[in-house]
Amino acid sequence: MTDSPAPRRVNVTFSPPTPNGDLHLGHLAGPVLNSDVCARSQKVLGHDVAFATSTDDNQTYVVTTAERLGTTPEALIQHALESVTKSLELAGVDVDLFERPDEDYTAFVRSFFTRLWEHGAFDLREVELPYDADTGEYKAEAFVTGRCPTCLAHARAGVCEACGLYNLPGALLPVTDTASALPRRTVSIWVLDLERHRSLITNWYRTTDVRLRPDLAKVVADTLAGRLPYIPLTYPTAWGITVEWDGPDIQPQAINAWPEIYVGHLYWLQQARLDTQAECDELVQFIGIDNGFYNAFVYVTLALLAARHGMPVPLPRTRTLTNQYYMLEGRKFSTSKGDVRWARDYLEAVGRDRARFVLALTSPELQQAEFSEPIAADTIAARYDAPLTAIVEQLGALTGRHIDATPSPWWDAALQASRRRFEDAYRLENFSVRKAAEAVALHLEVLALRSARIQADDASEVSGALRFLWALRTLAWPITPDLAENISTAFAGPTTVGKAPLLADLSSTPENPFRGLEIPPAPTA
Repeated sequence: MTDSPAPRRVNVTFSPPTPNGDLHLGHLAGPVLNSDVCARSQKVLGHDVAFATSTDDNQTYVVTTAERLGTTPEALIQHALESVTKSLELAGVDVDLFERPDEDYTAFVRSFFTRLWEHGAFDLREVELPYDADTGEYKAEAFVTGRCPTCLAHARAGVCEACGLYNLPGALLPVTDTASALPRRTVSIWVLDLERHRSLITNWYRTTDVRLRPDLAKVVADTLAGRLPYIPLTYPTAWGITVEWDGPDIQPQAINAWPEIYVGHLYWLQQARLDTQAECDELVQFIGIDNGFYNAFVYVTLALLAARHGMPVPLPRTRTLTNQYYMLEGRKFSTSKGDVRWARDYLEAVGRDRARFVLALTSPELQQAEFSEPIAADTIAARYDAPLTAIVEQLGALTGRHIDATPSPWWDAALQASRRRFEDAYRLENFSVRKAAEAVALHLEVLALRSARIQADDASEVSGALRFLWALRTLAWPITPDLAENISTAFAGPTTVGKAPLLADLSSTPENPFRGLEIPPAPTA
């Protein structure tokens, strides 16, 4: 068996949900479930894990959605916070901290950016932004739609979801009756000029030993191939965290919500560890590819600049794990367009473990994946419910038996092979929820097939089968936590709710006899 790595402090986070609605399956199958499985798996491996994020209240999408729904941004945020919190709980996403920005957070973010501004990290630049003369407002980010000047896909200002590259609000090709077609007006804003900091960025990628997933690696390569863009740090708007860098007589500007996310990760992970000075060995960030540019360039640059200027910002080994889009009948999941299957509805319909299993198995880690409810139902039935039903029935004959004999060589070899599969999936260097879910399916399949041949008087076979089942309590806990708890209950073992079973203890067997495995039936419509 593989030696467990030395314990490390690992921080895990995912892109903060924009509070303009509940989680849909695209969110859950992507960054949310991936980050939860990662945090759980690192706990199983014995690491000290902090797992935290918040809502992304300062995004302009909050304002545009509130306007469309005829409500206020504050009411929308509060409703979304309550909805997302319930969905996370229902999905078994065991986040240490999930809150919304407050006064302390706002002060932390404002102080971070102001200190960098004082060190001259940002530049004042005149830019052209769409301007609505009727309201006296400049339009940016979610207010501005058009065609991406790089790939011609429909896009909003910021990062194009199709090609992953950045575009300024005034650079979009106008579309009729949108803000991008408004007259443009020159205004001074503060920007982060990435080209000015090119050497910092290139040195970071030249010296890191962390491999990027192919889609993010392409964004990095394509961006570095040309002149790096400048990124607005502030916008002339009152929505968001305002700063008065231009003096008391000039209208305050608000910090761009996208760069703010990096500072939010710093803050919430510190809060999760209850230690503002706590450092970690590894930071693992889970994001959709549409956020890849910001993570790969803006967040890296902010971290390096903060460290250069003596700010107490950690620079751990950083892993940014992207996912591609989860498609619903050929369309990208989209709250704003109504192309959704809400996570909560699906979880209630199929059950937590079943949903986690099939979404992990089909997660769009490296390429787009299609969600089809009938196919998902068939997959759950064939690869999860059927083998589990067989296991419950076949091992029922072993009720009252102990794991008190040396397992047969077959069972010993099978367990070693399964453990290697799980460890390979959970190792951060090549972390994969798809591989982990496949390992769960194969473990169940093997146990169901072999258990049908067990002779009750063959102690080595009985012990081998029961030990193989007991091992799944640990190995599958990151993917199917309810199954892990049911297995623990079957042996009257310690609870796994809120406490990870450790891989280092896998060779230990329960003292109590097997009492039979009970699996709740799938919910009925």
